[in-house]
Amino acid sequence: MCTSLTLTTKDHLNLLARTMDFAFVLEPELIFVPRKYPFVFEMDASSHSVTYALMGIGQQQDNTYAFTDGVNEAGLACATLYFPGYAHYSEGIIADKTNLASYEVVGWLLANFATIDEVKEAVSQLNIVNAPAKLFGVVTPLHWIVTDKSGAAIVIEPMESGLVVYDNPLGVMSNSPDFNWHMTNIRNYIGINPFKIEALKLNGLTFAPFGNGARTIGLPGDYTPPSRFIRALFGKEAINELDNEDEGIKAAFHILASVDIPKGSVITDEGVDYTQYTACMVCNTGTYYIKTYDNNQIIRACLFNEDLNADAPKVRLIPQTQQYGKLN
Repeated sequence: MCTSLTLTTKDHLNLLARTMDFAFVLEPELIFVPRKYPFVFEMDASSHSVTYALMGIGQQQDNTYAFTDGVNEAGLACATLYFPGYAHYSEGIIADKTNLASYEVVGWLLANFATIDEVKEAVSQLNIVNAPAKLFGVVTPLHWIVTDKSGAAIVIEPMESGLVVYDNPLGVMSNSPDFNWHMTNIRNYIGINPFKIEALKLNGLTFAPFGNGARTIGLPGDYTPPSRFIRALFGKEAINELDNEDEGIKAAFHILASVDIPKGSVITDEGVDYTQYTACMVCNTGTYYIKTYDNNQIIRACLFNEDLNADAPKVRLIPQTQQYGKLN
């Protein structure tokens, strides 16, 4: 599961926001990785230098870190989303390629690249190997949305034909089917808009809508990836202009609330699929905002408040318990 979107503000900030929906309890951690800290990728078991400091949500795995989303000091941001039934990986290591497991892609992108153009060029040298994630013990089918300070966004999908990179001018993404399918599906909803509908007159009778919002009839309300994609797109396109980061963050969390999955609404073979956390990253300021299922208070952290040249990463647990204030 999962839904993501980008937002831009009038003062030229670009935000990447996402929900993390999963049946396996992830217990997310906020991880800061300084410049030059060596990443160890499973496929070659050797150290790789980090060009850019980064901050992301993930978990430590042995002597390295696996990220589900994050942002780096250059303003590149990335999120990984589930892609079952479509993700296709290589069956082995290819010489002269960058060989990664699927769960290592976010860390690799953020550690090494600053812009969408750099990512597009580098993906041609990437080989994603059919290797299980240590955390789950299974191969995780994934695809990725990537954006930078400019607001441009791309989607990377590992298809049977190879890695495919799509420009994503809408800045919205969910899960399967593939990105091209979602773009075609938008044509089913082009009549939906936020504007008032006028009363209809038939044979001297007047039929007025029951209330405002009548033109959103037909907006899908289920939790399937196609429906969440359409709801996120509608929310993004309908939202008022955003003046600054504060307004952008509020908008991102409100839009993603429309695709938030409560516990019990989606049951899978693995268990209860629900929105474990919602996060928003600001490319230009390196700021991270996150709230979890059990804690609606939005937690804020900033990459640039850290020592970018520190000797070691820093891992923070994300508060899971809601604190309630009192009205006097």
